[in-house]
Amino acid sequence: MSRQHQVYLIPGFFGFSSMGGLSYFRQIRETLEDVFVRRGEQVKIVDVKTLPTASLRHRARKLLKSIEENGGHREGVEVHLVGHSTGALDARLLVSPGSRLGDDDEEEVRQAVLENVRNVVSVSGAHYGTPLANFFSTLYGKNLLYFVTLMIVVGLWRKPIVVLGSLLGVLGKFNSLMGLDETFLSQLTNQLLKDFNPTVEAEVREFLRSILEDQGVILQLTPEGMDLFNATTRDHPDVRYVSYATAAPAPTQVIKEITIRHALTPLNKVLYSMLWTLTSRAKKGYPYGGEHIRGVEAMTGKPLPFSINERTSDGVVPTYSQVWGEFRGVVRGDHLDVLGHYLRGPFDVRDGADWFGSGAKFDREAFEWLWEDVADVLME
Repeated sequence: MSRQHQVYLIPGFFGFSSMGGLSYFRQIRETLEDVFVRRGEQVKIVDVKTLPTASLRHRARKLLKSIEENGGHREGVEVHLVGHSTGALDARLLVSPGSRLGDDDEEEVRQAVLENVRNVVSVSGAHYGTPLANFFSTLYGKNLLYFVTLMIVVGLWRKPIVVLGSLLGVLGKFNSLMGLDETFLSQLTNQLLKDFNPTVEAEVREFLRSILEDQGVILQLTPEGMDLFNATTRDHPDVRYVSYATAAPAPTQVIKEITIRHALTPLNKVLYSMLWTLTSRAKKGYPYGGEHIRGVEAMTGKPLPFSINERTSDGVVPTYSQVWGEFRGVVRGDHLDVLGHYLRGPFDVRDGADWFGSGAKFDREAFEWLWEDVADVLME
């Protein structure tokens, strides 16, 4: 008799399960299902609805609620938690033996869930934090977080050059980007969402509002915050912890080209360069956990075309910070690539465009290798 598998896909920092027909985990459900079916295994895959920037405890409670609603606490079910970025931390907190997330009723459900959890798989997880969170926790950084999230969400529907055109229509001058304030952000939001249908526009505005209202996870994702998290969040002895790290090249050439006179530099490259630079600022006294990993690509076994050190990242999380438990290797890609968002067109087009502008050259072959390997881990 085949096992009853349940796989929970947990979104990360900019996370939503789906919005306006756009999935956070693009084509990942279909890829995982295909592998399970080929192996003769029954599987139910759930996209977890989370709170994008709420505290890890609030996010972990949402995860628990999702598992309960889908019957993951019942006997005879094998539960697998697959978290991207912050989603991996939600999973770790949920299954940690010493943690307490809610009231007695919630704890009773959680204990039943823990009997069924087999794997916690981390893709691009921020296990030792990210310096990007230190910047986002500042007054200026909070507005920048909103701006970056807006650009990413809108950019997933449109090509970056189109987004840039709309942006310039509001700004008049490209250097007005440095004047991020609430009035500007409101004007920008209205401009970029004006062509969306009312239903999608309402979903996007609600998502952005939630980010402004609760940013509890920002301080927790700093290297200092994760130092405390790791000291108090124990691994469950009966759960297998597996991690994949992502790494993308430094945007050296792109940074050199970003000036006022280069206003037509695709906005995705501007965003990637800015985020990578902020993420590269390692915090003294708070080392990451993956300093031992080699600069070899997991899929090919060949050396990466760039070095791996404490400054290397996927544009959002340092590569060294992404190692936890059994390490499966480094994937050459940025923070959005591994979610299937390296493509802006139909997913069956193999030579799609890199939305984040990282130049990592992530492609369909790398995508399929990664998520088929994840499926293998879940069924071992």
